[in-house]
Amino acid sequence: LKRSSPMAPLGARWLCPMPSSAATALALLLALCAGAAAPAAAAATDWTLPVPRPPQPAGFGFRALGGFLQQNLGNAFGVLLGVGSGQLALELLDTWPQGVLFLVDPYIHLRRGYDRPENVDDYEQQRMYEHLRNVLHDKPGVQGRYSFVREFSFAVPKIWREKQWGPDPRFIYLDANPSYGAVMTDLRAWWPILADSGTIGGTNYSTLGDGTAVGVKMAVDEFAHGLGLQVFVTSDPSGPSWLLLKEASAGGR
Repeated sequence: LKRSSPMAPLGARWLCPMPSSAATALALLLALCAGAAAPAAAAATDWTLPVPRPPQPAGFGFRALGGFLQQNLGNAFGVLLGVGSGQLALELLDTWPQGVLFLVDPYIHLRRGYDRPENVDDYEQQRMYEHLRNVLHDKPGVQGRYSFVREFSFAVPKIWREKQWGPDPRFIYLDANPSYGAVMTDLRAWWPILADSGTIGGTNYSTLGDGTAVGVKMAVDEFAHGLGLQVFVTSDPSGPSWLLLKEASAGGR
């Protein structure tokens, strides 16, 4: 990936042609990221508690995600947490032709903490897995570009490092249990292994009630605020996706 000057607008730094509205929104991200760490002198005199940054528009919709990854990351490893029937996996393999995807899903029925229609019984989970495996096996252009990982998502980063599966992923997408606890656990587990200049994101940027069932927005906002990150959301009117960018200076925070 070729990047220009650190102070160039984000659209130029990522070499991604964007609509003017997207360039404006994403240029704001650069300014916000550049100012994330206040000067020490100012910090010594400013006792005002930091205010969480409001989410900013990403400048594109969910269906353009694969194109965004192709233009900005090219040949890179990505991880999809929560695969299910594989609709998103198939779409990303088509629209991100240089990407290599690790498809993380235990494909088992969760008996507690995930009371949603997609949490089908073990038989149906296995049937889904076998069907997707067969579809991918017969699909042209994807051989060698995907790998199933039947494990709980939060356990995989440690295994990745121990087994040395490859370079750290530059894209991680959460599409599994949307509860506050599950999303926060995944964010804390995967952020350290996300490569510098990588992107982590996920579906359903929303929260219902206390977040027990759906707490994506609550977890993402809290996590981003703790690290001084800007949340970006796609332009989808219902259940937009969210994105966080890991600048090189963020290191392993």
